[in-house]
Amino acid sequence: MQMTMTCAEESRAAEETLAGTFKPADTFFLIESGLPDYGGWGAGAVKTAATGGPFARYLAHLQSAPRGKVLFIRRPQSQGKNFYIALTNQATPRIYHRALADYDELLGLDIASLAAGMTPRVNGREMTEIDELYIVCANGRHDPCCAALGAPVYQEMAAQAGPERIWQTTHIGGHRMAATMIAFPAGIVYGHIDPPDAEAIVTNQRAGFMLTHKYRGRGAYAGHQLDEAAHKAACAAEASIRERIRSYRIDDLRLDAVEEIGRDVWIVRYIDAAGRAHSAEVSIKMSAPRQTSCGDPPKPMPQHDVSLLSTPV
Repeated sequence: MQMTMTCAEESRAAEETLAGTFKPADTFFLIESGLPDYGGWGAGAVKTAATGGPFARYLAHLQSAPRGKVLFIRRPQSQGKNFYIALTNQATPRIYHRALADYDELLGLDIASLAAGMTPRVNGREMTEIDELYIVCANGRHDPCCAALGAPVYQEMAAQAGPERIWQTTHIGGHRMAATMIAFPAGIVYGHIDPPDAEAIVTNQRAGFMLTHKYRGRGAYAGHQLDEAAHKAACAAEASIRERIRSYRIDDLRLDAVEEIGRDVWIVRYIDAAGRAHSAEVSIKMSAPRQTSCGDPPKPMPQHDVSLLSTPV
């Protein structure tokens, strides 16, 4: 009897390149809720909640923020209404927290202040800045790989970072790369995470470093106004440049420019801490057919081909 691989097993077996697989977002809104009015976390929890019911008006307000991303979060035994905002721009990433008395307070969030870089206010009161937070996709109703691989990573992250700093989340995207997670405030997105990776992720995060071999991408690069394709190309180039020059400190590489020179081809330039420029050419090619989600028919998917052009060492 022939065994069929899950989408995550297939992605790992193919050694799928992770860098450049995360859709960009400037601002993340994390809302604690088990969504009891919607039957729990369904396959498309955020989309379902946005179409009607009590959460629709809250999400409409939050999603008015440019390039905002809303995620529902939960943890065992917690029944609160915790709310976080992560501003993941490159220069000064921040994450803020507020324990809501009622979800109606979300309507009192001043969206305009976020783009101005101000401390978020809810009903006139400033939210509290915190130092770190992690979210792991564990929504098995979206894809079984997220629960099977995400749940044990969540448990180990709680042991390494502390249970108050880790949440399960509905759907980050790219479940074939499960377990997948985001480390805030910088918004570093990781994939193919296993429980033994948790200690390295937390240790490096607290020291200001990142893991390039598990890196999928990060929150949007402020000021560059990149579309999705260019942003993914920038993240793909970033991983290759960092590995070439052995630069893993998050703040030691700054995106300088992304120039599209042809159809699905970009020149990406970064500047390191010493002021030296590092460039790469990034093009998109199609992979062999593979599952994007468990049970879906295989199809080719875009993948990035990175050629380093100028990387002084």
